[in-house]
Amino acid sequence: MLGFYSPEGVLWLWIDLNAVRPCLLPWTEVPLRLPQAKSPLNLFLRAHFRDRVLRNVSAQGCVISLEFGDGNRLELRLIPHVRNILAFADGKQIAWQKPSPLPETPEREALSAPRSLEDLREEWLALRGAGKGKKSSDPKARLENELSKKHKALEKVEEELARKRDLPYKAVGDWLKVHQNLDVPREWEPFVDKRRKLSWNIEQCFTKARESLGKITGTEKRAEILREEIDRLKARLAGPIQETPRQEKPKVSLGDFAAQGRTLRLNDELTVVAGKSAGDNLKILRKARAWDLWFHLRDYPGSHAVLFRNKNTKVGENLILQVVDWFLRMQLGSKVTQHSGEKFAVLIAECRHVHPIKGDKVGRVTYHDERVLIYKMP
Repeated sequence: MLGFYSPEGVLWLWIDLNAVRPCLLPWTEVPLRLPQAKSPLNLFLRAHFRDRVLRNVSAQGCVISLEFGDGNRLELRLIPHVRNILAFADGKQIAWQKPSPLPETPEREALSAPRSLEDLREEWLALRGAGKGKKSSDPKARLENELSKKHKALEKVEEELARKRDLPYKAVGDWLKVHQNLDVPREWEPFVDKRRKLSWNIEQCFTKARESLGKITGTEKRAEILREEIDRLKARLAGPIQETPRQEKPKVSLGDFAAQGRTLRLNDELTVVAGKSAGDNLKILRKARAWDLWFHLRDYPGSHAVLFRNKNTKVGENLILQVVDWFLRMQLGSKVTQHSGEKFAVLIAECRHVHPIKGDKVGRVTYHDERVLIYKMP
């Protein structure tokens, strides 16, 4: 949140770096109270941007630049999944998170009717408050709320499906193949790069058409699943509604994965499983959910470990250190005493960010958004 003084009073600029819907909203009053944070970016902003005058504002798509003179500049990247804040001052720069390459600018779509600033603020506040209160104890109200969400999701999926079906890549490719020149009709010009050769444009159009067809198939399956879920919810609402008994989640064990290795059970909700071989590592990783935690020693070949947890279960730092200590002792085996006092870099990431390399026989993976924990063996 940035504050700017003006003759009319203080203007607050709220930067919401939500992964899916990042946004930038101005306020004349602080909408929500934030805890005091001493992150590197906050400290950098206080040192180099406090009491500075905003000289210029420019935008290129969803990338907004705030210029304060003398080369001091803030770059706000409000792009889903690659959102970020980059600060430049006195020849130095810092970012909210590790910068990712900016995606290619997609084809411009027809915009819906613009909403007022007040409507956007109300929608944003509603999203910020969603899920913070207690859930309704009325089973019917919960079902109706779930049904409403499914309808909204289906509406968005159908809009996306219609947009994908309207993409004319195949038609453009056929036209280029027949006419053998790049002077396409005006409405198709955004789909042709005249700086490239004709052969490249033809190949690109047909490649995009094949990709679009695959995406359409996946979107159609998603729409069908949503329709089935909506029908089931309607059937439940039409009949007598009973409270669904909460089933206990079965405990995780190596037998569930047909893998060999070791298991550490921290409590009823937290279990760590480590593989014995490359094949065991992959079996365990493929059974992991997006929110489970993956552990591995950086630059050190060996087992992977996965901490299985319930979706909303928080893992404290003490438990993380307990897992790391157990994992290191398992890796080092009988040589653990020889490494006393040595420091190890342990990679920790959610399993949603860890992907096996296809065809690799030694169990290697790619990962991102990882955390590196430096642990000193006692």
